[in-house]
Amino acid sequence: MAKAIHMMIRVLDEARSVTFYKTAFGLDVADRFAFDSFTLVYLRNAAIDFEIELTINHGRAEPYDLGTGYGHVAFAVDDLDARIARDRNLHV
Repeated sequence: MAKAIHMMIRVLDEARSVTFYKTAFGLDVADRFAFDSFTLVYLRNAAIDFEIELTINHGRAEPYDLGTGYGHVAFAVDDLDARIARDRNLHV
């Protein structure tokens, strides 16, 4: 079984984005990881395990549009090798 664990979006303004998700959905910063060229901020609340991952690329001056701002949805599975073998020939 697959479990959705987070979705990632790119944002320009970390503080503004954190405030928005806190006000709109009651999400708080669960983790924050700063790297040389980007920062990851994980938002969640006590009601669910699902997180929103904000990616802030350092030095970015222009806002993202819908085509460049969305990143990914992440799923966790119990046995990755078995899942890959099962889905290898899956055609939808």
